[in-house]
Amino acid sequence: MALTQDGWFNSTMIAALSNDIALDLGDTTLGTFKGALYEDSVSPNFSQSNPAYGSSPLDSGESSGAGYTAGGADLTVVSFAELSGAANKLGWQFDPVEWEESTIDAAGLLIYVPSLSNRAVLMRTFNGTYTTADGLFTITFHSDGVWRQVLRNSA
Repeated sequence: MALTQDGWFNSTMIAALSNDIALDLGDTTLGTFKGALYEDSVSPNFSQSNPAYGSSPLDSGESSGAGYTAGGADLTVVSFAELSGAANKLGWQFDPVEWEESTIDAAGLLIYVPSLSNRAVLMRTFNGTYTTADGLFTITFHSDGVWRQVLRNSA
């Protein structure tokens, strides 16, 4: 199997919405969330109990190479809010993230929370593999965010 779809990890979202874990998607503190790059070979299980970076199946398929450190990079949340001009949508927005002088292949990004035992939150696919060869690997998130969700059909 391969990285074929985006998804929230069900167990994490249920635990957060049930107040079983303290997950603040709007926390703008650098490093509250991390982003780890993965190759196309990873097969995330969005239904697994307590998914975490470094535990199966997320313990294999992580990108590697010069300029990349296992575990990925600290992410900075810009906002988790209703999107401006779109009263029926919310967005989770991050600052761009970069790996300088890197030689890596990556097909997706895992967003996880180090302070919650590396709890996996969201996996995004790039819909293809991107490569750097002693270059700059940058993820610039869509202006609406890393995830946009319609909350209702009309404003």
